[in-house]
Amino acid sequence: MRKFASIPPRVWQADLKRVRGNLEALAVHYHLTTSGHANMLGLYYVPVAYIAHEIGCPQEGASKGLLDLVEAKICSYDYQRELAWVHEMAADQIAPQLSPKDKRVKGVADQLAMLPICPITLGFYQRYRIPFHLYDERNLEEFELSMPDDVEAPSKALRSKEKEKDLEEGEGPSGFRGRESSEKPSDTMFSPFPIPKSSADGRTFLLNKGVPGDQVDNCLRNLLGGNFTPYDLEGILTDARSAA
Repeated sequence: MRKFASIPPRVWQADLKRVRGNLEALAVHYHLTTSGHANMLGLYYVPVAYIAHEIGCPQEGASKGLLDLVEAKICSYDYQRELAWVHEMAADQIAPQLSPKDKRVKGVADQLAMLPICPITLGFYQRYRIPFHLYDERNLEEFELSMPDDVEAPSKALRSKEKEKDLEEGEGPSGFRGRESSEKPSDTMFSPFPIPKSSADGRTFLLNKGVPGDQVDNCLRNLLGGNFTPYDLEGILTDARSAA
């Protein structure tokens, strides 16, 4: 468990300004940033039931507060994996940016590498890959390969370390992206489905895709939150076929 958590005063004039007066959202945000489950990334496993228990409110209230934070783009939550990501927490807990030689770069990479590749973890990687120099970490190669081709590229100066590795290992000068395209997994598998206009539209979409009735509600929450991908769908359909 962490001995302390850093919450800068600016959150009241920046992030939390969008949920002023929403006591449930404020309580959930405070819990997410100070929870004993939390880590320096602000990206970790935490069930909604645990949040509700800790802040002492019904689970429906915790769920509503969490959804309000998601809609305000303060955090993201994967209901299937029960993963939370407070978007600016790593910048607050660690630093807005790190030197390539900072030992915390490897610490961040090691923690991220232990998590599954999904929309939330890819969102974290894209947000911090340049400020934290994560693109140079070999254990995050799959994250780098999963980035869309149009994401911001590091400057030549920042890429010098990676170029040296490429020459030593016989790779092309472009690093991860210089490899054969056949090694790159399909970006579309990890790209979330479009958010439906309504819950009814989302439910119809899921049923048409073959999602079992007992899985629709959980999938719908992820779909409405922008966290439901073809990869998730394939996993659910595979489990359903295995159980049949």
